[in-house]
Amino acid sequence: MSADAIELKLLGERIARVRQTYGEDINLPNLEPNLFAVLLGASSFMYGSYERGEREPTVDFLIALRKKTGVSLDWLLDPNQPGRCRQCP
Repeated sequence: MSADAIELKLLGERIARVRQTYGEDINLPNLEPNLFAVLLGASSFMYGSYERGEREPTVDFLIALRKKTGVSLDWLLDPNQPGRCRQCP
């Protein structure tokens, strides 16, 4: 597995953690990926590929994610940032 693939996998894991944390914050602890995709204006197919680490998210998606959840893009995109999401914003 290449370094890029490992980084995409980590990014996908972090996107999933953002979804889970956001769901808890809005009192939907089991927020489904399909619904989260709709909230972000993304297709379910594309969102799923981001969360699985199969595809690199677009800039538009990352901006929508930041606006909706307040997640720090530094934390999201930098594999050297500490691995916690409670402090995402």
